[in-house]
Formats: sequence, C-alpha cells, structure tokens
Amino acid sequence: MSTTTTEPTAVGTSFDSKKILTRCLWALVLVSIAYFVLRDQRFFVFSAEAYGPYYWPRVGILLPHIAAGLAALLLGPLQFWPRIRNGYLKVHRIIGRTYLVSISVGALGAMALAMTSSRGLAYGSGLFGLSVAWLLTSGMAFAAIRRRNFIQHKQWMIRSYVVTFAFVTFRLVNEMMAYFGIGDIADRRALMAWACWAVPLLVAEMLIQGRQVFVSGSRRLP
Repeated sequence: MSTTTTEPTAVGTSFDSKKILTRCLWALVLVSIAYFVLRDQRFFVFSAEAYGPYYWPRVGILLPHIAAGLAALLLGPLQFWPRIRNGYLKVHRIIGRTYLVSISVGALGAMALAMTSSRGLAYGSGLFGLSVAWLLTSGMAFAAIRRRNFIQHKQWMIRSYVVTFAFVTFRLVNEMMAYFGIGDIADRRALMAWACWAVPLLVAEMLIQGRQVFVSGSRRLP
C-alpha cells in the first residue's frame, strides 16, 4: 500500500507585509495631521490675538485656505482605500469631487497669501510654486479619470496628495531643523517653502516610475 505525501503549500494568512506597511504609513499620516491640527489650533480661535498681526489682516483669505486644506488632507486617504474605491464607487466619486473643490479653494487662497507675504521673495515664490503644483497634479488626476485612464489617475492622485501633505511636511521638518539649531527662522522658512513639496514630489516620482524602469529594464527593442 502506497502513501502519498502532500507538499506543504503557502497558505494565505492575515499577515501581509504590504498591507501592514500601507496601514502603518496611513497611520503615520493621520498622526501627523492630528499633530498639525493641535499645533496650529490657534487658527481655529477667531480673534486678532490668536492670528497675530501677520495673519489677521488676511484672515478672509487664510481661513478658507486652512479649512479647504484640512478637508483635502482628511479626504485624500479615503480616495486610496480599496474598499471604498471598489465597493462604493458613487461615494468614491463624491469624495473625489469634494477633494478637488477643496484643493481649488486651498490653492487659490495659498496663491493670494503668497503674493501678499512680507517674508521675502524665496518664501513667497516657494509657496506660490506649491499652489501651482497643487492645482496641476490634481488637475491631471481629474483629466486622467475623465478619459478613463485609471493607471495615470492613480499616479497623479499620489502626486496630488504628496503636495497636499506638504503643509504638514513644512511644519514637521521646520521644527526638527529648529530643534537641532539648523539655520535661523527666515532661512528655514525660505528653504521649506520649496523643499516641503519639491523634494517629496521627486521621491514620489522615483517610486512611481522606478518600478516601471526596473520591471521593463530587461526588455530590448526588436
């Protein structure tokens, strides 16, 4: 009588390193947003004392900018949630439209704030460039989905949220530099006005395109 042995096979388990990494990254994002809100909670107190002499004269621009930017920060992660994207398409579209409207309001407000800033050309132009990048990356995501180009839509949404998150990046890195005594406050502001969005966009682009480069690297032209 012969016996047959079965080779052990890989069994799917709840332990999925990719899922765990993704959840950790989104948890980090949410914690960073919470830190940003708690750190700048004075902006949610509508008074001249809370805003100070630099911001209070432009409160009519700043308040919609903050509210729209915060909405985009909170809505962005929901656009990448597969359960909503695949199971609740109508909800996904509503969130997407609200995200785009929030970015439009936030970016236009940021442009106005940049053009009226008294903190120097480097700082003002950096924030204006951030606003342009915010509108362009989000606009490209919208154009891609209108043409049902789902791959490009996802890639441009990643770029868009990287720019959306720049407001948190600015504050986190600026405070780290201050803690280690790197530069004075004017230098840090001028540097981060550009670096908070340009550097993360470069990293995101390397991650987005890098897979395609290395996967197709072995292919040769006929």
